[in-house]
Amino acid sequence: MRVALIACANGLGHVRRMLALCLALSSRGASPVLMAPDDEVRRLARVYSVPLPELINFKSRTTRTDLLVPESHCWTDSLPPLDQFDEVVSDNLIEVLAVRSQAWLSGSFFWHMSVPNFPHQKAARAEALLALHKPRMISTALFSAAYLSIKTRLYNVGLYALGPAVEPTGDRDVLISCGTGGEAKSETKALLNQIAFGEPPEVPTVWVEPDLYRSDMPAWIRPADFSPAMYARIAAAVIRPGVGTATDAIMAGARLFMFHEVGNNEMVYNAKRITDAGLGEAFSGAGPAWHAAKKFATLASACESRTAAASIVDRSGADQAAQLIMSSMAQRNYSTSEVDRVVVNTTKVS
Repeated sequence: MRVALIACANGLGHVRRMLALCLALSSRGASPVLMAPDDEVRRLARVYSVPLPELINFKSRTTRTDLLVPESHCWTDSLPPLDQFDEVVSDNLIEVLAVRSQAWLSGSFFWHMSVPNFPHQKAARAEALLALHKPRMISTALFSAAYLSIKTRLYNVGLYALGPAVEPTGDRDVLISCGTGGEAKSETKALLNQIAFGEPPEVPTVWVEPDLYRSDMPAWIRPADFSPAMYARIAAAVIRPGVGTATDAIMAGARLFMFHEVGNNEMVYNAKRITDAGLGEAFSGAGPAWHAAKKFATLASACESRTAAASIVDRSGADQAAQLIMSSMAQRNYSTSEVDRVVVNTTKVS
């Protein structure tokens, strides 16, 4: 049972999700092939101490900059042949339906619904593909956009764990991370300059975005490695709420203090869902988020809060997604409607 897993090349979160799914499929006897940037897969495998999968070095050329080009090369033109695969899963990339109409989609949103000024022609093509095929889609329930249940045959699952569960150490560290947030990165850089040359906070260590770390920063500031060992130490995370970092922080029991650039609908939605779930708070900027986070980390109840939060999180999303895909392959001779009725440990949204 060969499965192609295509990762969107717009942040480590997409590759992380497909790597977790790849390992879950392998554990069930399938033969998945991960199509993603080689360097990112190797980095994740090293950080999370998981085995390297069968890998095709593939960069989809779907960064935010690529997406905003009105007329450009379509990422599917560079895809390896897919006819050797029983199933295909494409993470956040609708265009795969033009070359594999029965492909699964994965993710929690669509780019053309989330990115401001998305080119009209590309958006129209995406909507046409969705209307024509109404694809099966697997999404993490916590982050799943409401429109997915209308535009796809949606299956909601838990969070995608990668590696063993994180056991909180009782430390009260704080993480400050902005990912590839554009304006958010500039704001985070300014905040870190203030923190580095101000009074030391009452927390043991502040882990910061590695691209923004400088060697002249005080010893209590360290570059984040996003490893399970780091997440085990943090009580609070000051983050731009991308799914990858948010998932790891939530599963470690850390409380989220969120900020993001203006106009990013995905970040707005993620922050609201996390806030509504009682797992964090949203702020107008990195500065207010930092002040609230360091105050929380010093509370006597912070460690108890971490343990309670981590205990209620469903971290079986990759296993649930793998079960869906394996059920689909096992039911190859059934009609699509019959496949949709296969009973699995997930939630089907009609």
